[in-house]
Amino acid sequence: MYNTRTPLSMQQPIWSDQDTTFQEVTPDSGIETPAMSVGKQIMRNHVRNLFNVLSLSPKERRIIKLRFGIGGGKQRSLSEIGEIYGLSKERVRQLESRALYKLKQNMNSHGLSAYADFLV
Repeated sequence: MYNTRTPLSMQQPIWSDQDTTFQEVTPDSGIETPAMSVGKQIMRNHVRNLFNVLSLSPKERRIIKLRFGIGGGKQRSLSEIGEIYGLSKERVRQLESRALYKLKQNMNSHGLSAYADFLV
């Protein structure tokens, strides 16, 4: 009973004959893998370039950027965007939906289908 109450160090070796520590075998699910992080960064750059190519209206472009925090901003809710532009929450949702439809239609033709795993 006494040993079960003693806290263990994450730096402590698991086995006495090896150097493997608890920290090495315990995954941290809160940290992205380097490959996932780099992939997302490359995808962001492609999406920014796609904005310049697509025929999104200026309003649609601004709504998508605000909604998803593209360009360094924070993600905004539909009602926050509606307050900024004097639109109803439903109208913002409609504009967002139309812009996302245009983006999805152009994913394959602009080489973004490789990033389907990153999209939620």
